[in-house]
Amino acid sequence: MALYDYDFCKHIVYGSWGFDSGIINNLQDAIDEIKKNFEDMDLENASVQEEMKVIIDQMISELKSLIDTINSVQFR
Repeated sequence: MALYDYDFCKHIVYGSWGFDSGIINNLQDAIDEIKKNFEDMDLENASVQEEMKVIIDQMISELKSLIDTINSVQFR
């Protein structure tokens, strides 16, 4: 029996037995936290707020791209 069999890899990537512990879940949690932290920022300067929004959108886009890449891996 291989150490890194299909079930082992699947549980690492997607979590196991209903727990929110997989890589995908952690990346999605990071996206949610980034959005929440941005919403909680008290930015009075409109230009700073717009600059931060661009950075936040880029971070979220890169994380979503990473999730898509990870989801494209086939385990056999």
